[in-house]
Amino acid sequence: SFESRFARSGGLAAVTMNILPFLKETNRIPRVSLISPYYPKIMDKAPLNDTGKKFRVFFDNRFVDTELLQYEYQYDKPAKGKLAEYYLKADGFFTASNGLKDPYYYDAQNADLNDEAIRYNAMFFCKAVPAAVATLGIKENALFHAQEWQTCLLALTAKEAIINDVLRSCAVVQTIHNPFDSFISAQSLQKMVDEPRKLRIDHMLAQGATAYQIGLPLMDGPTTTVSEHFAEEFTTDPLQTQHFAPHLQGIFMKNKVYGINNGPFTGYAAEFPKKSKHTLKQIEKIKLEKRRELLKVLDTYQPEARFGILDYQGTSIENLPVEIPIIVMSGRLDPVQKGYDILLRALEMFKKDEIKAILTPMPVRSTDLDYFHEVASKCRGNVTVFPIRMEYGYQALQIGATFGIMPSVYEPFGAAIEYMVNGTAVIARATGGLVNQVEHGKNGYLFLENPRYQDLDHIRDYFAASDVVQIRKRNEWVQDMAEALYSALQSGIELYQKNPPGYYEMLRQGFAKAEKFSWETSAALYGLVYGKISHII
Repeated sequence: SFESRFARSGGLAAVTMNILPFLKETNRIPRVSLISPYYPKIMDKAPLNDTGKKFRVFFDNRFVDTELLQYEYQYDKPAKGKLAEYYLKADGFFTASNGLKDPYYYDAQNADLNDEAIRYNAMFFCKAVPAAVATLGIKENALFHAQEWQTCLLALTAKEAIINDVLRSCAVVQTIHNPFDSFISAQSLQKMVDEPRKLRIDHMLAQGATAYQIGLPLMDGPTTTVSEHFAEEFTTDPLQTQHFAPHLQGIFMKNKVYGINNGPFTGYAAEFPKKSKHTLKQIEKIKLEKRRELLKVLDTYQPEARFGILDYQGTSIENLPVEIPIIVMSGRLDPVQKGYDILLRALEMFKKDEIKAILTPMPVRSTDLDYFHEVASKCRGNVTVFPIRMEYGYQALQIGATFGIMPSVYEPFGAAIEYMVNGTAVIARATGGLVNQVEHGKNGYLFLENPRYQDLDHIRDYFAASDVVQIRKRNEWVQDMAEALYSALQSGIELYQKNPPGYYEMLRQGFAKAEKFSWETSAALYGLVYGKISHII
């Protein structure tokens, strides 16, 4: 995995940190380890130990001195145990540097240079991993579980390692977390293989191909993704079939993608120890207490980066009547995926004191916040923005809010469960894993725009405006998404104001739904995937 506990971007880091102990214990696998890059500009203070394991990797016509660092992870779920995490260190590689400590940002100002850096580092990583495993003394019966396109070319390099007698037996399976991958020219691909494969590349891939086009046909077992519904969308959703993955449709049709839902990324809030066994009155009491705590936080917590005024009729936000809903949207600011701008457009439709919104985006560039400033000014009193990791009050925000909003344009799995375990109902776009988590009208609301606007022209226009999202206002697809979200918010507000028992029952159903997701189940299903290829190794 290109992400780890020390270098995080999105959900992949959370999956990596959660599932490994369950893979080991649930499937009784004797040895499970993580291999991930060492990012010197991000992980310089990580508590890693020197293993003394060093080796050389021939890559891009030169030998690269490489070594392994180790972190020992001790866990107590689903049983007590420990496993090793190995971090692959090589001078000149994995030099991502940014304030968010995001492993995918090498050049935040030039997307082409950034993409090229990711490709180059990914190819080196895939070349180095089989040698790293051999250096650890594992030369047979090795199973590589590759995560995302950055590790997909292991399907090629692992087989080459067997041909070259670096490994005696191994197999590779793939989990896809996002729908896109990266084009690799024949010249670039030849940097990571030996002479016989260079000749084959000239013959078979002279025009180049993407990482998944190269790697997926070479996999030794079923391809998986992180939710059941997202697996379906790969061959049904126009966003996937026409924009992100038209080049993979033949592969997906021939070799089906199987959805395995993630487990929960966080536990139940301590305030709700009985989970779905709470009475509605108990849930209501806790929610109102946390709401009052949240309002106090919003009145007093004023970090320098915060902008946008929250008040009620020109007075303190602590005076906010209970019937006015508070909504929250949290998480990284990804203009390609997360849909913050969809919510901002919907918020412009509300009147003063009709709703209160708290947004906690994590931007890479300051210009990504331009539209937030515009709406916070236009909707003065209704919208405030914390473009930082909140050092105070975040838990009160998660529990005290009326609704958590997830207007994602696509969402492989998503974190709706994180709201549910905190006793907050979710309003989400009906996409990807959000469909598996949110049951419309039961534990939240799903919304979806009219499909007539989801054509290739509107999709391309949407993604072309990722740098200046205000331009999207004239995109009919965006307009309809925002209006659909506004309508879902109105339905939620009506329930909250006119049928409080129905609203609190929705929260209780959220607790019950969250209980259906577990890492044990995920690990057991991945164990079945491993079983499909056991004859190979």
